[in-house]
Amino acid sequence: MNKKSVFSGLLSLFMFFSLLTSVGAQASNEVDQGIIPALSDASSVSESTLDEHLQEMGFKTTEISTLPIEMKRDISSKDGKKVAAQELDTTVTITDEKGNIVTDQVATNQLAASATPNISGYAVYSGTSNNGRERVYQVYATYRWPSSPFNFYTDNLAMAWQSNATPTGTPNGQHTVDGNTYSSPVDKEEVSGTAWLVDMKAGGSTTVQSGWGRQELRYATSSKGINTAIAVGYSHRTVPTFTTGIALSYGVISFSGSGQTDYYGRFNFTI
Repeated sequence: MNKKSVFSGLLSLFMFFSLLTSVGAQASNEVDQGIIPALSDASSVSESTLDEHLQEMGFKTTEISTLPIEMKRDISSKDGKKVAAQELDTTVTITDEKGNIVTDQVATNQLAASATPNISGYAVYSGTSNNGRERVYQVYATYRWPSSPFNFYTDNLAMAWQSNATPTGTPNGQHTVDGNTYSSPVDKEEVSGTAWLVDMKAGGSTTVQSGWGRQELRYATSSKGINTAIAVGYSHRTVPTFTTGIALSYGVISFSGSGQTDYYGRFNFTI
């Protein structure tokens, strides 16, 4: 064996052990951060198994009980842990068929007495990127109608993040009614936010309709410890034929149009 072969062999061994050390360090780092490995069979396991897994990831039972099963599968299919977040109160804007914002007490009371959605948001930390330069998060915007609304047209779901986040990957969105799941197509995909179309279905007072949108966001590792925010918005159409306008800017969602009720929320978390 010549010197060149010996050197090549030693170099290969060095690179192999360096790779093992790197992978081992990354895996150990994720374990140290409390990241729960994904369920390899998340697409087929029972809902009770998914619930147990989500609890291990840090979700509360009160949160889990409101999530559609397909969202549970989506979360469980990736490594991660739920991030502690502070959620702000939802604000509501009612716009009549002429485009005027309604502020009178009668309309407000009618809204309170009718079916209304609960909107929320979650962030799941997936660990650092392969090069170690970014912290990876799966961010979800959710809505849930405990009973179906009288009007069922096309609604809109949106989320917007601050400028320190970089969106990556393909966003996903789904709508669930009576155990049936429908895809929610992406309506807007911008550097500052993502929006989905929601095809509402006919239903009664006991028909729950819920859904979600997910976007992967990455933050520089140098951002660790900094507070950031995600805006969540949902626009419900109350009059047919009109189209809802959506403007997405960093940390802000704006709906515009006529014959709609708009819900705006926000949650903060520490990177």
